[in-house]
Amino acid sequence: MLPKKLVMSAFGPYAGEVDIDFSKLGKKGIYLISGDTGAGKTTIFDALVYALYGEASGPVRETNMFRSKYASTDTQTYVELIFCYGNRDYRLRRNPEYERPAKRGSKIVVEKPAAELFLPDGEIVSGVKEVTQAVAELIGLDRAQFTQIAMIAQGDFLRLLLSPTKERSDIFRKIFNTGLYRFLQEKLKKEAEETAKKLESIKRDIEHDKKNIQLAENAVLEDSPLLSELISKISEYTNKDRKTAEQISKKIADNEEKLAQNNSQLGYAASMEKIKQEMALCKTEIEKNIPFAQQLEKNYKEAKERYDKEYAAAIEVIAGIKDNMGTYDEYDAVLVQEKEYVSQLTVMAQKEEAECRQLKILSKQIEEGKKQQSLLQEAMLKKEQCRHREGILQKQLEDLQELLVNTADYNALLNRYKKACEAYKAEQGSQKVIHAECDKMEKAYLDEQAGIIASALQDGRPCPVCGSVQHPQPAVLVENAPDKEQLDIIKKKRQMADKKVSELSMRAGDLKGQLSALDGQIIKKAEQLLGCRERGRIKEQAAESQKNADRERTVIRQEMDKLQKEVLLKEKLDRELPLLSGKYDDIGEKAKEYQQKKAVLTANIENIGEKKTEKAKLLTYKDKTEAVKMLENKEMHAVLLEKQMNEAQKKFAEKENFLSSEKAKFTVLRGQLEKSSTLDLEKLKSMRASLTQAKKELTENQQLIHIRMAANEKALKDIIEQKDSYEELTEQYIWQLDLAQTVVGMQSGKSKITLETYIQMQYFDRIIERANTRFMVMSAGQYELIRKTAAQDMRSQSGLELDVIDHYNGSRRSIKTLSGGEAFKASLSLALGLSDEIQSSAGGIQLDTMFVDEGFGSLDEESLEHAVSVLNTLAQGNKLIGIISHVGELKQRIDKQIKVSKMPYGGSRAEVIN
Repeated sequence: MLPKKLVMSAFGPYAGEVDIDFSKLGKKGIYLISGDTGAGKTTIFDALVYALYGEASGPVRETNMFRSKYASTDTQTYVELIFCYGNRDYRLRRNPEYERPAKRGSKIVVEKPAAELFLPDGEIVSGVKEVTQAVAELIGLDRAQFTQIAMIAQGDFLRLLLSPTKERSDIFRKIFNTGLYRFLQEKLKKEAEETAKKLESIKRDIEHDKKNIQLAENAVLEDSPLLSELISKISEYTNKDRKTAEQISKKIADNEEKLAQNNSQLGYAASMEKIKQEMALCKTEIEKNIPFAQQLEKNYKEAKERYDKEYAAAIEVIAGIKDNMGTYDEYDAVLVQEKEYVSQLTVMAQKEEAECRQLKILSKQIEEGKKQQSLLQEAMLKKEQCRHREGILQKQLEDLQELLVNTADYNALLNRYKKACEAYKAEQGSQKVIHAECDKMEKAYLDEQAGIIASALQDGRPCPVCGSVQHPQPAVLVENAPDKEQLDIIKKKRQMADKKVSELSMRAGDLKGQLSALDGQIIKKAEQLLGCRERGRIKEQAAESQKNADRERTVIRQEMDKLQKEVLLKEKLDRELPLLSGKYDDIGEKAKEYQQKKAVLTANIENIGEKKTEKAKLLTYKDKTEAVKMLENKEMHAVLLEKQMNEAQKKFAEKENFLSSEKAKFTVLRGQLEKSSTLDLEKLKSMRASLTQAKKELTENQQLIHIRMAANEKALKDIIEQKDSYEELTEQYIWQLDLAQTVVGMQSGKSKITLETYIQMQYFDRIIERANTRFMVMSAGQYELIRKTAAQDMRSQSGLELDVIDHYNGSRRSIKTLSGGEAFKASLSLALGLSDEIQSSAGGIQLDTMFVDEGFGSLDEESLEHAVSVLNTLAQGNKLIGIISHVGELKQRIDKQIKVSKMPYGGSRAEVIN
């Protein structure tokens, strides 16, 4: 994977859009990412990792922190990356979650995270998780593996180098997926613990059930069929053990007295042995430092000789320069004065020339202005005539527009009148139908009422309606006659129909009146404006007249605009011509004044030139700057001579004092040794071992008797039933415990190396082998990394610690003894080895880029050269390596650079320099 282009917008310290073209750096080699602290150097790698995996390169920064604090609210936050993999180009674009102004309104909304991957075949993968998964499948690495391979991150150098076994094991577990072995360890340990619990349960049952009879070696306790006889024999055996225990106690007390005397003698012998060792160490230091003292004495004498020879001469030169410094000041003052006069003369000449040019321009302007003034006299009169004609046309246009509006209103009113008449006629027809139906129902109702009355008539009795007592033709009942409620409903419909017809008649009448009045107005207006009373031609003639009047008004307005410009020009000329004439006179006076000043300055320059020549003859050096430079050089030389002599004297005195101290110490120790008595240390140690062993045996024997005495108070019961299960589980537990202790590194007397650590050791050995190919080069063959095989103690985990071999003196020591610069070289080599191993383990991974973040500041010039050489060698295999650093020497060594600058306002910017 090789990055070709990275675009960051409002990302981290970069406020705007920053475009980094990696293709300008080539496909291999090293380049430098330089800039001030906090400018955004590491942010470039953060952006690259974020584009690929949607996360930062380390655990400190989170994605919601990527939005730039310097960016404007309308600037989008995103990262776009174009990279090459397998000779095919891919493009990535991601944006984190951030707040932005809404597209509508003044609210603040949250922009959701998004991602897109543009594949070479034109296919697009969308979605944050989907793009991350596609990138991991394409490159073959997840984010953790990619950052371990592609980035040796700031602050992680020494963590990997100095970590103990436990911490380094945690790192390797994530990188090489060795967690399965750890799971196996825990499972075997758990199975052994479960078997132990079962065995312990059986033991408790046996101890509870049996009488716990215990006998001394070779002793026999005969069983007895009677309980009383058995109790008697156990009591007899217990009393015998009690007497034996009392005898052993006396022997232990005697043994302890002898041990105390032996320990006292051993302490004295050990102090004498320590004195001998200190004497040997003093002698070694004296012999080792004598040559150094002789060399320091020689250095002091040489420095003093140089001081005596050169210091006085330097002081003499310094005094001479200081005495003559006033003359240089006077000469410099003359030069300044001369330069001032020349500058003033140049300015005066330029001013005079400028004034003369201005006079020519003003003369031409005045002449042309007077000509224009005479040609513009009649413009005002013509403008007033045009304005009057425009007013007449405007009134005519307004009247014509009113006529057209009235005509349109008339047509609209006529349509409304026609519709009202049609509505009236339609409603009138409905009214007639309702009236006929109502009359019919009313007659049927009345006939029905008469039939009801007639049905009650009797001959000889008067009719309640007419009073007749004879009823020759009485009314009969009508079939399907309406009732009173139905009749009332139809009457209401008739009433509503009558009302609606009346309203429609009144509306049509009103519209007809309005139509007649508007028609009169239109005919009258048309006759006034057009001389026409024919309704059909009014609209056409009005539109034509309006068009002609509007065309004429446009022409007049154009003429007025032209005349207005001429009027304004004349007024301007009337104001400006007097001012130009006055300005012409003023400039003429200034030109004469400048001519006079030029003559005075020319004379001054000639005088100051003569004075400068006189002063120059008195000077030893070219100028004061050269004299001051010589003075500083001589003063620095004098100070350096004195400093070198004092430092050499101090170092010589310190070494002499050290030798004197060691010699005195040696003399005192020798006197102490001569006065001491001689004791055989080995014999005393052998005696202590014998006494200790005897005490141990006595104590163990005494404990056995006490245990036996307590246990023999119980009897054996039901032990045979538990015997088979107990022995089977005991055998199983032995091999399970041994296996579990082996895989978890708990074997007694052996290094604490777990199964997982053992697997990781194989990876670590390959990493160390790869790292040493660089470390030997960077350390000029002095150092080589090696895994520590012996544990520091039997309590801590071991197997992944590091030592270093110093080939200059053949020693092997802890990696922690390296200096800061040496530790950086070792950690850089180890990190490169780890990167190689991860890439090799991943299989088929093509990663053509790497970043190294800081750490070079602790290297001297030679070590820096070796480190850059190793990185150059690594980059020769089609790999592009970026060094993130602000070390100044790297800027001189590395031509290809990405320079990151922190601006006071507006965030940072980045520039590719090739």
